[in-house]
Amino acid sequence: MQITRTIPYILAAGLMVSTLHAAALPEGAALVEAFDSGDALARIKPKDATCRLVPVSGAAGAALELTFEPAARPGIALRGPEAGWDWTSAAGLALRVTNPGDAALTLEITAFGTTADGHARTMDGKAVIGAGQTDWLRLYFSNNGRGPYWGMHGIPVIGPVSRTMPGATSEGRLTAASSITVVVRDPGRPGRLLLDDLLTFQEDSPVALVVPMPFVDAFGQFMHAEWPGKIHAEGELQEQLARERAALDAAPALNGRDALGGWADGPQLEATGWFRTEKHEGKWWLVTPEGRLFMSLGVNCIYPGNATFVSGRETWFERVPESGGPFGEFLDSNQRAMMLAEAIGGEGQTLRFYAMNQKRKFGDAWEREFRALALKRLPAWGFNTIANWSTREVLGESTMPFTVTSGSRGGRMLEASSGYWGKMMDVFDPEFPGRVDENIRRDSAPFAANPLVVGYFVDNEMSWTSIAASTLSCPPDQPARAVFIDRLKAKYDTLDAVNAAWGAAAKSWDALRLPDRQTDACKADAEAFEYAFAHHYFQTIAEAIDRHAPNQLYLGCRFTPFYCPKPVLQACADVVDVVSINFYLPMVPPSVLSDIDKPVVIGEFHFGALDRGMFHTGLVAAANQDGCGELYAQYIRSVAEHPNFVGCHWFEYVDQPLTGRHMDGENYSIGLVSVVDVPHEPFLSHVKEANAGIYAHRLAK
Repeated sequence: MQITRTIPYILAAGLMVSTLHAAALPEGAALVEAFDSGDALARIKPKDATCRLVPVSGAAGAALELTFEPAARPGIALRGPEAGWDWTSAAGLALRVTNPGDAALTLEITAFGTTADGHARTMDGKAVIGAGQTDWLRLYFSNNGRGPYWGMHGIPVIGPVSRTMPGATSEGRLTAASSITVVVRDPGRPGRLLLDDLLTFQEDSPVALVVPMPFVDAFGQFMHAEWPGKIHAEGELQEQLARERAALDAAPALNGRDALGGWADGPQLEATGWFRTEKHEGKWWLVTPEGRLFMSLGVNCIYPGNATFVSGRETWFERVPESGGPFGEFLDSNQRAMMLAEAIGGEGQTLRFYAMNQKRKFGDAWEREFRALALKRLPAWGFNTIANWSTREVLGESTMPFTVTSGSRGGRMLEASSGYWGKMMDVFDPEFPGRVDENIRRDSAPFAANPLVVGYFVDNEMSWTSIAASTLSCPPDQPARAVFIDRLKAKYDTLDAVNAAWGAAAKSWDALRLPDRQTDACKADAEAFEYAFAHHYFQTIAEAIDRHAPNQLYLGCRFTPFYCPKPVLQACADVVDVVSINFYLPMVPPSVLSDIDKPVVIGEFHFGALDRGMFHTGLVAAANQDGCGELYAQYIRSVAEHPNFVGCHWFEYVDQPLTGRHMDGENYSIGLVSVVDVPHEPFLSHVKEANAGIYAHRLAK
């Protein structure tokens, strides 16, 4: 069921896009391109696609038909007039798109232009166009597309907007542009779109979809919409809980599972009393303490939700508790971890809506009841693992397998390194081994004797790229740089020999850098150092785990596909028990990580939709809850079919706060349950069915 908007002019806007070539443009809009003539075609450059003009039934003019291939980002580039477009007086850009296919598509629009002060600028927007639907694909020109809605990746009604990276300015407004691109993100199969009426709009235009204040109700839900599972009064929380408990009590256990979620009907292997790995009949597996094959189906973040800023946003909320009053314990003072709280100087008061709703639901014992219900839900939905970022209290009470989170952060960083997740640590810092040992000792102490522990994730999504280049750009006293230079001295003896091999012209060892154009010898030396750097990192952690939790597995560092160079991946595979990667795609390609003979677990994946009152789909979008479920089933099948993969963990248990979590502004619709703790159906019906069939599917393939 699609979300129902209750704001009259939003409903009117929806009617405007129901057909192509409406009689008149929306109020406050100006036409940029109608796609009615060959002149438009002459300024279009397709990529992995073809274009033609087609007549529109029942209307004058034409539309641009875009037929695309199953590439990563098929689409078009549209060149503007010779003098460019002047958008000084407009608030944003909108393109009317019709998706005649039978699957939702995620579209992105990007404008290439300048700000008012003449600086080059790109801005983008994104939308999910449902099957058989017509809607606007929007791009906003100011404040990175957020306008007044700071601290969120997706904003009310409009949905996902452009994302600022750390260190990038959020100042400036797009005032002129020379071209735009429109692409389909990872369509997976060929398809077709109709594009029509590219226009600019003013802030008060119905196309802008301005939302009245407040827009967040007392439960943390969007006020101006209705959907299945929305809560309107506290009594509904108890009613929903009673229905869910009755359903859970009546639900039969999954067939073919043992007490730990292993494959009861599969082969009996050696029982060691601990989780381990084994390659069985050409496929990698986890093996339970009792010797049963095990695919880890987990859920991250079993904890009572994230906080969101309320300071500087007071008009957004229908009701915020007072400090010292009822529910005042859910107010906190917080600082941002990354960005998106510039409006209040990066710190202020936050509120934990989900936790507050738990107290409304369960009363004073809400924390214990929260854990008990979560631990009952997960096996009923076909999960068998409590995954990363879950609370120690949840792990301590768990009767199902779980992973433990630890880290090595702190100490000296590579000063010249950079990346979305910040600088890379210097693993050759003399303090690094001691810091790792203390962290592993502390984090493993409650669990080292527990056979339910699948293993340890240490660190997360690190900036592994350009390690060699960053190291040589560091000051001379950087420990990693000293190690790199010592390796070069041992191999080449003299700086002149290094310069000759690298095509460099360094006047001293302190001045040596990776040249812009690298010779084969330079590339080989850089990769060898990156392998040594990564191997030292993984080996140091592995030795600490062996000391403090000798019977338990090391599950790696949770790579991302974009920060996983081959030397680093190989070093990881040479040391850890299980390689881990956070993999956000509609499915796992058969070729991914197939060049290493090692078990692999996916630390994070998710799908999201905007049919439950949320503003952002997360990293992989679907049209609705059914679509999320279909993507989940597809993903699980792809994991089961890959011989290296031994599990995958959903991110995360609860939807992120509607107005963005305080640490980074994420407000993704990616939970198994909503902010009011209502399970998302029909998504979970698909989840349970897919999880129940994973062993049979892996056997079949």
